[in-house]
Amino acid sequence: MRGRSLCVFVSLWLLSACGREGPPLPPFIRIPEAVKDLAVVQSGHDLVLTWTNPAKNIDGSAATNLAHAQIRSDGATVASLNVTGPGQPQSHAIPLGSNPSGRRTFGLLVDTTEGKTSQLSNAVSIAAMQVPGTVRQLKAVVDQRRITLQWEKPQDHPEFADAYVVVRTDAPAEPQTVSETRYEDNQYQPGKVLKYQVTAARRVDGSTVLGVGPESVMVTVEDKTPPQVPSGLDVVQSDAGGFLTWAPNSETDLAGYRLVRSDRPDGQFRPVSDRLIATNSYFDPMYKPGQYYRVSAVDEFGNESPMSAPFRAP
Repeated sequence: MRGRSLCVFVSLWLLSACGREGPPLPPFIRIPEAVKDLAVVQSGHDLVLTWTNPAKNIDGSAATNLAHAQIRSDGATVASLNVTGPGQPQSHAIPLGSNPSGRRTFGLLVDTTEGKTSQLSNAVSIAAMQVPGTVRQLKAVVDQRRITLQWEKPQDHPEFADAYVVVRTDAPAEPQTVSETRYEDNQYQPGKVLKYQVTAARRVDGSTVLGVGPESVMVTVEDKTPPQVPSGLDVVQSDAGGFLTWAPNSETDLAGYRLVRSDRPDGQFRPVSDRLIATNSYFDPMYKPGQYYRVSAVDEFGNESPMSAPFRAP
């Protein structure tokens, strides 16, 4: 009986202890941490700011209620935009207007849906400058196992076009910077449709500032460019026939030559061989003085040049 009473007493005490309130916990301070990686670069007539939104509040809790990013310059808010998400990278372009010259300094604040605002981010500064305009006459040619891009200097401020930045939008590789107004690409798959972007750039103190642009061109990776017309067709006679020669073509994708002959310059020319001629010469045992010859070049994709002018054998 005494043991049973003790058990009842202990049980009642435990129940009463569970109902007691513990010491109060400190409230969450849901103020976002300050952005620490604000950066700025000039691209054309824009200043592009980039940063990473805070992932936490200053008390260590998750920053789940971020609302706006406020970009400030010279003590004034120049832009306010919705936050993409906590811990996410974000960017914003600020137009320079008609006078791009001058130094600008920026900072950034982040606020929450409850109106709590972070401390000011790290400050960034940039000296804006004049940049080259958009490149002109951009074109792409698929030939000789490569894609060749060519363009002309910008019409606006061509004197600042020290370099050109080439981007292939499907490629994960870094943009390529070249000094000439051409670029060659041999890393591709036939049949694909590719997009290239070219932007003129200005080099200043070891850095590259992008100009206005980019200019874009689409290209289907299919070689439809024929070789050049062969030249220098000539013949050396012998008792057994005629040895014909011509200047070799320089194309790297050349498959061979097609040589034809006829009794008349305006007559029907017939091939001297059923196969392409691999070299820039051919011995024709059917040679006769006064016959006419023409020659064309064929590449490995089946593109054939126009025939050369009729050559009359002596």
